[in-house]
Amino acid sequence: MKPSWYRVVVAGMAVLMFPFLGSAQAAPEVGVVTTLQGEATVARVASTAPLPLKFRDSIFEKDRINTGEKSIVKVLMGGRAIVTVRELSVLTITEEVGRTVVNLESGKIAVGVAKQRMKPGETLEVHTPNAVAAVRGTVFVVEVTRQGAQVGGGNLPASTQVSTIQGTVQVGAVGNPANTALVNALQSVGVQGANLLQVQNMTQQQMNQLVGTFVANKQFGGSQAAWAGMSEQQKKQSVALAAALLPENVKTGTNGNDLNLPLIVPKTGPPGPLTQPIEPTTEKIINGGFETAIFPPGWNLDGAGRVVGSFGQFTAPNGQFMGFISTGPGSLPDPSGRFVQSTTLSQPFQVTAGTLYTVKATYNFVSNEYPFWVNAAGDNPFKFNDTTDIRIKGPGGQTTQLSQLQVSGAFTPAQVSNQIVSVAGFSAGGDCPTCGWGYTGFKVVSFSWLAPSSGEASLLFEIGDVGDANFASGLLLDDVSVLQDPPLFLLQGGKNLVRTSTDPLVQFTGGSATFDSVLVVAPGSTASLAGPLLHATDTNLTVPTSLLTVLAGGSFASSTTEPLVSVKGGTHALGTDVAMFDLAGSGTGLDADTGLMLATTTALKTGGSLFESDGATVKTNQVVRLDQALLEASAPLLHLKNGSQLTSAADAITLGGQSRLTSTAASLVALNASRMLVSMGSLVNVSGGSVLNVAGNLVSLSNGSALSLFNGSLLSVSGGSLANIGGSLLSFGGSGGNLLSISNNFCGSSCAMIGGVPVALLNGATAANVSIGSGAIQNANLGSVKLGTPGTALITVSGPASKVTIGKK
Repeated sequence: MKPSWYRVVVAGMAVLMFPFLGSAQAAPEVGVVTTLQGEATVARVASTAPLPLKFRDSIFEKDRINTGEKSIVKVLMGGRAIVTVRELSVLTITEEVGRTVVNLESGKIAVGVAKQRMKPGETLEVHTPNAVAAVRGTVFVVEVTRQGAQVGGGNLPASTQVSTIQGTVQVGAVGNPANTALVNALQSVGVQGANLLQVQNMTQQQMNQLVGTFVANKQFGGSQAAWAGMSEQQKKQSVALAAALLPENVKTGTNGNDLNLPLIVPKTGPPGPLTQPIEPTTEKIINGGFETAIFPPGWNLDGAGRVVGSFGQFTAPNGQFMGFISTGPGSLPDPSGRFVQSTTLSQPFQVTAGTLYTVKATYNFVSNEYPFWVNAAGDNPFKFNDTTDIRIKGPGGQTTQLSQLQVSGAFTPAQVSNQIVSVAGFSAGGDCPTCGWGYTGFKVVSFSWLAPSSGEASLLFEIGDVGDANFASGLLLDDVSVLQDPPLFLLQGGKNLVRTSTDPLVQFTGGSATFDSVLVVAPGSTASLAGPLLHATDTNLTVPTSLLTVLAGGSFASSTTEPLVSVKGGTHALGTDVAMFDLAGSGTGLDADTGLMLATTTALKTGGSLFESDGATVKTNQVVRLDQALLEASAPLLHLKNGSQLTSAADAITLGGQSRLTSTAASLVALNASRMLVSMGSLVNVSGGSVLNVAGNLVSLSNGSALSLFNGSLLSVSGGSLANIGGSLLSFGGSGGNLLSISNNFCGSSCAMIGGVPVALLNGATAANVSIGSGAIQNANLGSVKLGTPGTALITVSGPASKVTIGKK
């Protein structure tokens, strides 16, 4: 290899580089093709006609590379730089002593240079017909346009645009060497003819859009066999090179001897993608854990409240202390007139318009109005119906409700305590008829909120006394946080993503990756894919917020019949703060079939399963959450197979806010030789006047599968909601050995047996609300059902207007 090989000052943009190193080549070589998408040709000095360019082809000095439509080529040069060539571009690479020159005749390229691998005096320059960009160790983009926009350009007048992503580039106009400018990170400069224009600042979003256009649809130009064919020494060199060329704040994953990959951005360039490295997750709330003996700095208390270490049988979920607010003595008259008395705990924080935030809190609603002041029908004849709200208030005064609970309907007969408590005006407990107090137990609210404007927002917790001022209610709080949440893709401001490629939008193979969310679709924007959202093979993923979030007023659709998200192998934490799929709609209308006011917005459409796991281990907060949205499924929403294990911290599938979920699949949830655990909640929870229509089975277990539910039921229906299951509640299949294990105490001492199924009838629901035909459990000989106590329910129905129908009588 000639000495100038080591003078090439090259580095990859971390998000664009996938480093394969070939063996040493002959002296004329200046680089190697590491990625090839689409078509490209190379015209060599000794050749009479252009030749097709292939993955791992060597690039020799003065080779003329020409890329076709919808094509991307990456050339790794000497281990110190990488040039990414976009479609319809023409360039050559030459070398001199101490200088490498990329001659761009037309089109667009991105160049990454690793300053730490340059020798003193070495330079890399990009020459265009009218400009020169000299590198000082950086990542930058150069685009040449010509009047007529013909490939190759000819002698047409040229314009050049140079944009710096990282570092500094010196730019000058050809023929005017005295006129130069330094272009720093997030800056851009144009050269028109011989005129150097003024340097302009770029927004992060503009830079993200620019970088996104250089991401190939495939991670590697060749197959994994190419990697397998490399020697161990070459693999080690590749891994070491990748680490050396990555910016310091980009994390890489490891997987034995597999290739260390940087965090990979999605495989296309829609409006507004965020590349890696992205802004770090930022906590906006101060003292969200209440770890002091008094309300800590940052919080504003209006009314009755204090910090406590315990409350009856409850202790702080995290740490030693938790906050408590109450409607008892010390609470204040409510100026809004909503409540007789109220207490509000709030904290302001600064937000930036168009930025996504994840709001999260752990809470426990308690009330002395339950159970004595609520009758067996779930009604409150005295109109004592204390209410708690969790809201976020934007800079312009807009209020978004995250959660609301009322005494009527919040509790079950098993959620009553007689322990004596006296905290911040809340006094209850003992043996008297009115002493018992209800509790929900600790719940978690998590919500993705898009700031509508910049300024000061507030997170508010309010507890209000409705109908009386004698029987207090309260709210226990812990683990409160507001995290700034930068997703890989954020579509907002009416910008849309339309992608016709059938490849996954994001794809990983090997290693590990961490990012906050794959795609967030904000109000007024749409995403339309021909392929899946995400596929990962043997990659450990950490995605705390969501895989897909559709905010009210946005929409997402994919025409693929493959799973929208699939993971094969690996250990994953997905949607651990919110849900893997967090889908919201806007607007309601009268539904002729049910007579209910239901959502009119379809947040998501796809032709396959939402999530499929193949031999993978997955932890999540929830799998799917619908809020005032429509969803139609022709395949199982959740499909686990081949030894997969999934743990959901809360209800796995939730419908709220007048949503409707319609499934024509054989089963809504399907487990095949796999295991699933819901730690605190139900498999499916239908609430808030929502409707669930399932043509097939609710859940199927086959070939030794196991489903375990703690403190929840297989199906929970409340708030005037309806659930219609055309097939079975539970179907066993395959070779047998299947197990459904449920532990709850919703029925108290015993449940109502309807169609052979134990049902908890709560808050005014009666047996007339439930219709269960024969065969509610199909193929009972192929599995078993294990109930924790005689009071364990498979189905929970709460409220006089909530109804469940399973099969036919």
